[in-house]
Amino acid sequence: MSNRLVKVEDEFYEENENGIYDLINIFLKNIKVFFIVTIIGLIITCLYVAKKIIFDKNNISKLNYTLNYQELESYLAGRVFYPQESPSEVLLEDEYLEKLFENSELKELYEKNVKENREDINTKRVFLLGDGENDEKAILKNVSKGENKPNSYTVTLKINKKDDPNRQVSISIMRAYLEVLKEYYDETIFKYIQNREKYVEGRLPELKKLLGENAVAGESGLVNQSSIAENNFLKYIYPIKVSNIDTYYSEYVKLENENQAIVALTTLGLNDVNKFIKYDTSIIFEKEKSGNMNKLVIGLFLSVCLGILATYIKNFIEGYKKNQENN
Repeated sequence: MSNRLVKVEDEFYEENENGIYDLINIFLKNIKVFFIVTIIGLIITCLYVAKKIIFDKNNISKLNYTLNYQELESYLAGRVFYPQESPSEVLLEDEYLEKLFENSELKELYEKNVKENREDINTKRVFLLGDGENDEKAILKNVSKGENKPNSYTVTLKINKKDDPNRQVSISIMRAYLEVLKEYYDETIFKYIQNREKYVEGRLPELKKLLGENAVAGESGLVNQSSIAENNFLKYIYPIKVSNIDTYYSEYVKLENENQAIVALTTLGLNDVNKFIKYDTSIIFEKEKSGNMNKLVIGLFLSVCLGILATYIKNFIEGYKKNQENN
């Protein structure tokens, strides 16, 4: 029994060995086909990579900046409630997107690359920011640095080198974007605070006057807000005046706190958009990570695989034709 098993195993290994030799013989027989297909594949790969290097290379410009919300909050938190928007929201507003497209270099780049629906604001937004599905084609990206660096961002500008040979287009568009960013935060935060300051300065004297006109006296003199019993007693005698005092006094306290916070901010010179946006770096130029070497290696591997496959396909076709002729 054991001798039969040994014999069967020997025959199996012999058949496998013969099969491997047959495959090698087929490959060697059609080695010319292998070289032709592999060389064609390598030529196509090299042409593709060369095209990427020459025509599709991009200039990458970056700038790191921080929005100084932390310092503003140290004076305004709980006193002045102002809008706090992320930079990624800025160009979603049509007004500020149009202002950015007033830049002559960006406008020229846009008209050169976009032929249809040029006046459509959404076409401009997709061209600049991508559309979610084609984010890799976006010219401008604004990315947060994460929780470890709150309110810190990196703005990246990617422009094809043939459209920006000396990087002047990148510099111009980056500066235009930073100006739009400044204008946005100046409008939404600092002009808002200035308007609140004007309102508070006008409203506080009115409240003082109203509090004086509605003042009532109890046993301890003027109404004492901390004395519940006396306050309840006076509500029966002067219901309207006490109600007015309750309303005006809470508003007065709130606006007085708001006024003190704004005065402190203005005195320290922090009510200024130029001190709110802090540039952590100047404009940095980087080499694009194209991955061309990886593409070349993958192309080489696929070319060799196709070359090997072609030898066996040729042998199969020749065998099929012979069988057809014999039949």
